[in-house]
Amino acid sequence: MNWKSKVTIVVVALVVLSASYAVYVFNPSATGGTVLTIYTYSSLFTSAPNVSAVNSTVFGGFEREYHVRINLVRIEGTQNMLEQLIKQKSNPQADLVIGLTNLQAPQAVNSGVLLNYTPPNLAYVPGYLVNDLDPTHHLVPYEYAPITVDYCNLSSSLASNLSFTMLENPVFARQLVVENPSIDSTGLSFLIYQAVFYQYILHENWQSWWRSISTYVRVVPTWDDAFTIFPTNGYNMVVSYGTDPAYFNYFGGYPGCGTSAVHFNGKTYTWLEIEGIGIVKGAKHLALAQAFENWFLSSAVQSEIPEGEWMFPANSIVPLPPVFSHAVSAEGTVVLNSLVNQTQIALNVTSLVQDWVKLMAT
Repeated sequence: MNWKSKVTIVVVALVVLSASYAVYVFNPSATGGTVLTIYTYSSLFTSAPNVSAVNSTVFGGFEREYHVRINLVRIEGTQNMLEQLIKQKSNPQADLVIGLTNLQAPQAVNSGVLLNYTPPNLAYVPGYLVNDLDPTHHLVPYEYAPITVDYCNLSSSLASNLSFTMLENPVFARQLVVENPSIDSTGLSFLIYQAVFYQYILHENWQSWWRSISTYVRVVPTWDDAFTIFPTNGYNMVVSYGTDPAYFNYFGGYPGCGTSAVHFNGKTYTWLEIEGIGIVKGAKHLALAQAFENWFLSSAVQSEIPEGEWMFPANSIVPLPPVFSHAVSAEGTVVLNSLVNQTQIALNVTSLVQDWVKLMAT
């Protein structure tokens, strides 16, 4: 199961991996000419039912319309991708970057590797997504989903009342798989989700919850690793995304499985992971980069997001496919993103992860 690869945030210790290159040329007759280079994560659109068709629409369509070639550079890990941009700051090699999240946006903006740009199609993206990702438009949203806990073989009453307190119970903690937030963006988003909930809703120390589950919970490096063991060998819960049930129902193979956000005192609380596209400062083909960013937010491309990325599209006028009736959105919930701003994230994320690493090592 490998429909999203979110191997991202390495704050404590990071070795930048070598980027693997893949050039997609959908117009075989095109030779030479302008090449637009795009950095992205390794699994962008790789879990669509028809990967070739999606790539032809998203990248081939732009090549045909603008008479260019696209060099899509897939990098294992979006933090590695950001570090590559920072390393190349004095001599940029990419025109655009796809996949940095709202928890990476402050580092990306503060490092000065991106240009701010407001594409016309941003008018179709809800303001809260734009502001929660980057109000300065150095990154603009193209997809998002709430962080949730996927489960299998859980009663409907427990699933509808899933809470952090419930997950402290050793019976459930032993079944839970979480991704390492010092390595993986899903794990980092979950850590922020839990920490913000404890600080702003419970007014308690966020570390207390992790201490209570530390001897029971299974911590794995990445989201991909988590789905190699979920749901097997008693690991019936995993930190993932509210959109997962759409995937479960489309492809099958997950009977009795679903997902849930956390509940407390009759309310549901969510954290949105928002992913963005941005133009690299010093892009060799600025006008084309701007055109592509706008293209990526167009209805034609955004309609490929649900069943290509298994996330919600940022463009609000794009209809969702029927299978997304199974997905869990943040609608009607308390969205915890609204309680913290980008300045707070920039100041606290690194120390939060470092504290988590120390806590879980003891």
